[in-house]
Amino acid sequence: METKKIRRRFELADYLEEEQFLQEQHKKGWKMVDLKLPFSTYIFEKCDPEEYVYQLDFKQEDKDVEAYLQLFEDCGWEYFYKFGNWYYFRKLKSEVAEENVIFNDAPSRAEMAKKVVRFQGTISLVALFPVWYLIPMLLYRNEERSIIFLVLLAIYGVIMTVLTGIQVRNFLRLNQIIKKEEPK
Repeated sequence: METKKIRRRFELADYLEEEQFLQEQHKKGWKMVDLKLPFSTYIFEKCDPEEYVYQLDFKQEDKDVEAYLQLFEDCGWEYFYKFGNWYYFRKLKSEVAEENVIFNDAPSRAEMAKKVVRFQGTISLVALFPVWYLIPMLLYRNEERSIIFLVLLAIYGVIMTVLTGIQVRNFLRLNQIIKKEEPK
């Protein structure tokens, strides 16, 4: 089977763009079969070029997975991949627009975005935990600081700055989705 690889990075808040990317690839005759880290490499298999709809769903709980997947299958969705808390589904595009989305009502779409925001908040707190420990330790330490410790702290600071920027961007984008989808 012929395959191709595409490196493309999507953040938590970019799931709509990821769905669109996967749909475009399928339309060109490439269906997604795998995703490899650390460089976000999508693996595609050659297929007939068709109009498929791809949808992602965010589910943290591992309970009732069989019933969860059966519900989607009963609605015509093919479950084909799981990455972290994201479940990937696809199906042949329908003439009926409501059949081309997993969540066909705005409150359900907003609720999924809220789940992603809550998950992201948890990740942020865990990632920032070492800062709460290191900064007081650095400020109140009287003895000579080692150059290795300072270099490691600087590297950690740069990494945390980048991650914080990504988290803020995701938070703002997800809140836009929630505002757009929540009933007024």
